[in-house]
Amino acid sequence: MEVLDTAALLTWPLEMLVGGVCASSQLSEVERLSPARHLLIEAQGPEFVTPSPSAIELAKEISQRTGDYSGLSNVDLEVLALALSRSLPLVTDDYRMQNVCESINHPWRGVIQDGVKEVRTHVLVCTGCGLIHTQGEVCPDCGSALKLKSEKTN
Repeated sequence: MEVLDTAALLTWPLEMLVGGVCASSQLSEVERLSPARHLLIEAQGPEFVTPSPSAIELAKEISQRTGDYSGLSNVDLEVLALALSRSLPLVTDDYRMQNVCESINHPWRGVIQDGVKEVRTHVLVCTGCGLIHTQGEVCPDCGSALKLKSEKTN
């Protein structure tokens, strides 16, 4: 069993999706992107589950440590939460989710792409005052734009 990101739901043949686990919130994402694919997946695809609030909180905490939290959607957090709470490999092409998994040695693999080669830490730095923030586009202190800065961890 593996937790499948939306990229797998949209690109893999249906038979490869059977036995996978996905966040319930992914159904609306797939429906928005491909209504026809949504019907097929809902009829014969993976198991859809809603992660617990504590699992989502864990995914949030770990992604904040790497600085990836600001770039993850709610659906991304739920997919990540399922993989972490069920101790299942995550299948994703999302570099931020791969980076979070890599940072804690959680198994993952790409859907189509190879994926990250090294763990990076991301921070949002204010272009005006230089303060570091965890989210947003504008510095709440001085009003300048925030810029993402990335550094190798190891």
